[in-house]
Amino acid sequence: MSIESLGQLESRLQNLIDKLELSKMEVEDLRASNVQLESENSQLKQEMAAWGDRVSALLGKLDVINNDEEAAQEHEEPELVV
Repeated sequence: MSIESLGQLESRLQNLIDKLELSKMEVEDLRASNVQLESENSQLKQEMAAWGDRVSALLGKLDVINNDEEAAQEHEEPELVV
């Protein structure tokens, strides 16, 4: 191998090493971003579950009101038509 070939090989290896280092940094950034997104996702799921519970409670109250109104209408005396 000539000195020139060794120089080219060294240059290629250095380029590969640089690309590898850059890829490692990108992977670290993506992992950090992924952790943050997973945390946000978990928080949003908790908020959504809380809202679901609140909506269910409100719908339950509406059912109680509707049932009370229906029961009240059943117990009213019918009007006599003359």
